[in-house]
Amino acid sequence: MVLLTLREMTSWFDVTLFELWIHFLTLIISSVLLCLKLHGCIAFSYMLVAMPLFLGLIFVYYFVFIIYLRSCVEFKDYRGPSVRFGLNVFRLTCITCFIYFIVEKVSGDLEKSEVANRNTYGMVFLPMWLLLGVWGLQMCRATNN
Repeated sequence: MVLLTLREMTSWFDVTLFELWIHFLTLIISSVLLCLKLHGCIAFSYMLVAMPLFLGLIFVYYFVFIIYLRSCVEFKDYRGPSVRFGLNVFRLTCITCFIYFIVEKVSGDLEKSEVANRNTYGMVFLPMWLLLGVWGLQMCRATNN
């Protein structure tokens, strides 16, 4: 079994260790909230259960924007940082759309026992397919540099 090292993951997927920690922390918090909701301890909606994930993504958006501005000012180069910024924003937007679509689909199916969202699961997972394609391009770009 082949596992990615941290250096490979950060260079191929263009994420930093700080971003990974934010995603990990928000995933833990959302998992705890989901367990509490499923056991009936709290009466949150699924959108509130996923709220830590959205807040973490907002922090990462801000972090990526600060890195972009710093790279443009420090290196006086706009092409490289702009490409990285565009790919990072696309990655974060795909993740945000996927989380929103899946929460909306699940909340309609499980909470109300009805179809609140008429989108199929193929449409729900479309941002992930786009993200995998962009990651493939990003990996090729990272290995050629």
